[in-house]
Amino acid sequence: MVMAIDRRSLLAGAVAAPLALSVRPARGARPVRVFVSACGDAAGRFSVKAVAADGRLLSDLQLPGRGHAAARRPGRDEVVVLARRPGRFALVIDPFAGGIVRQIEAAPGRHFYGHAVFSPDGRRLFATENAYAEGQGVIGVYDAAAGYRREDELPSHGVGPHELALLSDGRRLVVANGGIRTHPNSGRRKLNLESMHPNLAYVDAGSGALLQRLTLPGDLHRLSIRHMAVTAEDQVCLALQNEGPRDRLVPLVGLQRDSAPITLAKGPEGVLRRMRHYAGGAALDDEGGVLAVSAPRGGLITFWSSQEGGFLGSLEVPDGCGLAAAGGAGRFAVSSGAGRLLIYDAVSRRSETLRDDRRHGLAWDNHLLAC
Repeated sequence: MVMAIDRRSLLAGAVAAPLALSVRPARGARPVRVFVSACGDAAGRFSVKAVAADGRLLSDLQLPGRGHAAARRPGRDEVVVLARRPGRFALVIDPFAGGIVRQIEAAPGRHFYGHAVFSPDGRRLFATENAYAEGQGVIGVYDAAAGYRREDELPSHGVGPHELALLSDGRRLVVANGGIRTHPNSGRRKLNLESMHPNLAYVDAGSGALLQRLTLPGDLHRLSIRHMAVTAEDQVCLALQNEGPRDRLVPLVGLQRDSAPITLAKGPEGVLRRMRHYAGGAALDDEGGVLAVSAPRGGLITFWSSQEGGFLGSLEVPDGCGLAAAGGAGRFAVSSGAGRLLIYDAVSRRSETLRDDRRHGLAWDNHLLAC
């Protein structure tokens, strides 16, 4: 009998292991699409795996600690995997060949928040970081062409920056400042829930100047803006986490574009209850019309119109959190802390399992990258 393992329990109890390399070489032609995710196992090992769209394991690299999300460098076979807060490492890997390119360490007084994005030319990496002594969010700027040297630091114009994206002009960053103050000496404890004020900040990627800052209504100041997905037309789709009272249902999906305020997509009350106050990630399909938002605590993946915010449907996936476009309208890859990696078509409502590693005690971590 195989016992289901909850991702949070498994990964929280895992211990950091020495950095090592374990690769299963790819066979045949290079796949068109590859999915990359951090993960952990019942033996306490952390790793990052690359899986082809046919389910083949292309590479498996051990991490020095728990990872979170990853970013693909344009024009290169490089992916950067960042540590989960309050980790201080980022690992540059080749997911196709399975090699480690470089390890990056956070600057003194800083730690990573787990997300980053590259400039369109692949030269600069922008990573959300915590200046924890000051209690302010910053964006570390790394020169990938110079061995990922940290060349600059920009303000995030908020507290607790998490996910960020670069808009279509290649000059504006949009940053989800979650509003939650933390300090590595306090582990993962949230220090300011009563006074937190999340915001969505538009930041000049060159100067760090604040171009625009948007907030939620005052009675929703404990609704943390955490994750996002952005269309080619710069429609910003948000996945939110409620740190407020649990006796009040609040929307967990938001939309924002240009200078317009953030609008919240309510969806059916029953679905909102199932989401249990927590959206774990967001992704758009290849066409940009369908938004997937995961709710791992409720075992639910939800689907929405990226333009109007209308609710389109849902899929039950125990501890499902990682999301990535899988090719075509409404098609997504979904990973779960229970060891499954699957493809789901939100239009036909059909699913297929790419990998099922439950018997090995594998827990896919929160995010999934398609490259």
